[in-house]
Amino acid sequence: MTTMNKPWITFPPDWKWITVGFCYFVLGHLFPISLMNLLSSGGGLFYAITGAWSFGGLAVVAFIIGYRSKNIAVVEAVIASILYTLVMNVAVMKMWTGTFQLSGFRWMVMILAISIISATIGEVIQSMKERPSQENPETVSP
Repeated sequence: MTTMNKPWITFPPDWKWITVGFCYFVLGHLFPISLMNLLSSGGGLFYAITGAWSFGGLAVVAFIIGYRSKNIAVVEAVIASILYTLVMNVAVMKMWTGTFQLSGFRWMVMILAISIISATIGEVIQSMKERPSQENPETVSP
């Protein structure tokens, strides 16, 4: 059964890939943003790059989760991105204001859409890469 014939939404979700996805978000999104903030010396270029990576990084990491997983991992990438965003929201709110208010519903919807689209693109590219080797066994290298 090729990846394209598998169901795109699997329940229950694979908690291993949710955990791996969360770690990918921390290493691939939070770490570069923190590094860019440390290196910025008040220049507008670093702020622009950091702002672009704030959304672009989510897309890149969700794409990597969708592409690297062996099975369909769209749901897992979305759950991992939402958990990551909630944890970051709680950490930032507690650090800056000392209180917690769940705000930014529009941001969550945008992050959800970015994660779904990026993870799906990763899965489609993964299935396109797998398809030629599965359809023609002679093309498989030893």
